[in-house]
Amino acid sequence: MTRRHSPLQQLKEAKQIAHDHGLFVVERQDARGVTNYLLYRQTQPRNTFVGRRRDISALRAMVCKAANFH
Repeated sequence: MTRRHSPLQQLKEAKQIAHDHGLFVVERQDARGVTNYLLYRQTQPRNTFVGRRRDISALRAMVCKAANFH
């Protein structure tokens, strides 16, 4: 179903799934201006880096896998 969603809708959905499962997404731009999406798990005392994706649909897939969300 996500193939019909716009990239903005997919990004919002990925962030919501991440938030609901103790994860969060950070958007960063590299020197070339390409946006990277970083996924972290909220842990104490430091947050744990899970992975990085450039494509929003790939980010959503990674969030679902990390959150064990089907």
